[in-house]
Amino acid sequence: MSTFREAQRQAHPTKTNTLLLGVMCVLILILIMQVWLLTVALNESLDGHNAVKWPAFWTSLALFGAGAALLRYLPSPIRLPAREVVREAFPQAALAWRTLGISAVSLALAFAVWFMWSAIPLRLKDAGFTFSRQQLFWLTATPVLLGSVLRIPYGLIVSTFGSRKSYAIVTLLLLLPCIATGLAVKNPATPYWVLLACAALTGIAGANFATSMGVINLWFPKQTQGTALGINGLGNFGVTIAQFTIPVVIGFSWLGAAQEASPTPARVVHIENAALVWIPIILICSAAIWFGTKDNPTPPKTLASQLVAGKRLHTWVLSFLYFLTFGCFVAMGASLPLIIKEVFAAAPGGAPKPLLYAPWAAAIATLMRPLGGWLADKFGAGLITSISIGTMAVGGFSLSGFLQPDQFAGFFAVILLICAAAGLGNGSVFKIIPLVLSKEAGAAIGIVSCLGALGGFVPPLLLGWTMDHLGGPAWAYTGMALFALICLGVNLWFYHRRSSPTHC
Repeated sequence: MSTFREAQRQAHPTKTNTLLLGVMCVLILILIMQVWLLTVALNESLDGHNAVKWPAFWTSLALFGAGAALLRYLPSPIRLPAREVVREAFPQAALAWRTLGISAVSLALAFAVWFMWSAIPLRLKDAGFTFSRQQLFWLTATPVLLGSVLRIPYGLIVSTFGSRKSYAIVTLLLLLPCIATGLAVKNPATPYWVLLACAALTGIAGANFATSMGVINLWFPKQTQGTALGINGLGNFGVTIAQFTIPVVIGFSWLGAAQEASPTPARVVHIENAALVWIPIILICSAAIWFGTKDNPTPPKTLASQLVAGKRLHTWVLSFLYFLTFGCFVAMGASLPLIIKEVFAAAPGGAPKPLLYAPWAAAIATLMRPLGGWLADKFGAGLITSISIGTMAVGGFSLSGFLQPDQFAGFFAVILLICAAAGLGNGSVFKIIPLVLSKEAGAAIGIVSCLGALGGFVPPLLLGWTMDHLGGPAWAYTGMALFALICLGVNLWFYHRRSSPTHC
């Protein structure tokens, strides 16, 4: 042990508290300076003056490094708290891990169906549809609504009707939006409200997340729940799968009747394939859940007993945090293709292909989710969530400096950083749920995931509005960064602060 650390351990409590107060004041001052610098850089960029942009960015980065270095001087119980883990029995480990594998694949399918409307709007013009930019943003945002609201009942049914029956039925229901969307987009004369209704119906696929997470929460003990829920979250890969698959399948005629593209008659677009391609996979996954898993032996709970979760403070605190982390993931998956297409259309050498780049943002967020759960098991969910949200805030402020047509590389790099941080936070926030709401975890997962998904509804509309009225998405990204700072303070108070009753 270092001399400094040994002296700190033997210090008088008053001196330790003084040291803590001093370091915290310096850290707050550094944070204020960072926000001020980045705000100045944003204002200058919006006025067309870019001279201050890079000096402000590098100075902010140096301040961030200085703040991280100062963390060493925090008293040991604050900087790295000791954690005691009570290990529970795990008698059905083999069945639990098999259930996890089937659940993760089925969840990936659900996310692919949910996000097919992030890729379809890009090709509606080729299929003969004529819609405004704001109408296209509404088509990408609408699936989030029903997928958010239904997560509450979808989370409740697991503990009431059994894990196997619940998950098999909600997976089979994915046939409805696939068939409806496939029929609607085949005809360019289909009214806009019908397409909007199909996009809304697709939201039921997003609600599967609450059922899937509720199933895994039942099967795994507390010491591995963070890791298991994180692995199950790999189902978020469905976003990437959809955005890579749809551009390929719409070129084949064996999934649907031929359809002539409006601007180039010689070009054939089978946009209905974007929905119909998932039908056989839905049938396979439904059968796998029914025959490959079992209902958890936990005694069923009444709906009334689970609704108590709505009265718990931490249900809403965690919903607030998940509104940011998962909302960012949903928003990036839904709106990033359109943002790339609209903002960087005049990029040197030609506009970047949206569906070549956008899927990687969702992919890195998905890969980081199990890592976030594992790190939360090892080092504490409060700490990992603070790191995640803090990184998202810095990234959000930085995005405003990379919105010129020749700055796509910097823009995309910051987007990947934000998505990685969001994925980390998704895993760590879900680790907190069974720790602070163990008796109503299933219902809490439904409520938290509901509001988290709603977090993905607001940004696409905000981005569309700022692009139409303010000439670009800079102010939307700045608003999201400020919201992240508020979330950081909430997490520090409830889950990262050592003296908090719910420190974890």
